[in-house]
This record gives sequence, structure tokens and C-alpha cells, in this order.
Amino acid sequence: MEEELLSLSITKMTLNPLGFQQISDWGNPKYLTGEAREVISGGQIVGVSGAEGVVTSGTASYVNSDIKFYVCDDASNAVGVALNTVASGAALAVAVDGVFLLPCGGSVLAGRIVEVVPSTDTVQSIGSTSIPSALYAVGMVGNLFGRAYTAGASGGFAVINLGI
Repeated sequence: MEEELLSLSITKMTLNPLGFQQISDWGNPKYLTGEAREVISGGQIVGVSGAEGVVTSGTASYVNSDIKFYVCDDASNAVGVALNTVASGAALAVAVDGVFLLPCGGSVLAGRIVEVVPSTDTVQSIGSTSIPSALYAVGMVGNLFGRAYTAGASGGFAVINLGI
């Protein structure tokens, strides 16, 4: 009787006879090209800065150098990961969406939102450090950098999805 119930429940499940079938690999990462304000190495986490009013309402005046990248020193200004090493003033491609192996600077919990640990090119789960007062808890939401697909500890690596 028990075997019949097990067999019946299995036959009612909808399974792909071919097993797992991947329909998309998400393609290449989305990237943005700008200008490096300093020497930046591939894999470094970058932020943006620059003067006001460098773009107009039309694309005719836009050039890559309107966007200025620097090595990120502020978790709330982290925008992506440098794809190559460039000199100051050179064009730099920065991944702003995609899945990457990134170093952990604190605890990274699988499935959780991560932030950049400033000036270290590492990530940690938001809230993985102690919060000294409730004032800081509100600001931490602005530090969203991605979501962890695997867990990691300080000094290790984790799979991180940028641009969520």
C-alpha cells in the first residue's frame, strides 16, 4: 500500500524527462564605458564622480569621458566592477550587471543583499557588521550592491549578482 502511494505521488509530479534544461545564460554582463580618474585595476570595485552639467538633454553631446570612475571608497557610491586595468585618463569598461566571483571582506550570507566594504574591493552582507545606532540602519539600504548566490567568509570568495 505504501509503495502504491509513493508510486502514485511520483507519477503525478511533472518532471522534464531530459532533466534540467538551461534556457538562458544571461549573455554577457552589462557594462558602461567611462574615464578612469586614477589607475584602476581589473576587478576593482569603482564609484563615480564628476562635475555637474556634463550632459545635455540630447545624446549628440554625450561622450564616454562624461562618466568619471575612481576606486570606490564609499559603499553608497559603488556602481560596478572594472573589467580591465587602465591608466588615469583612459577609457574604462565597468560591469554594472552580471554574476561575478568577488572577494569577501566580511560575512556573506547566501541569498542576502551585499554591500561594498569601502576601499577594500570586497563585499559583505548588509548588516553583517554591528550597527552603533538606529540612525545608520536607514542609510544602509542605500549601500545595495548585489545579491549573494553563495556564502563566504572574510578572506574567501562568493558568487555575487550585481544590478539586482
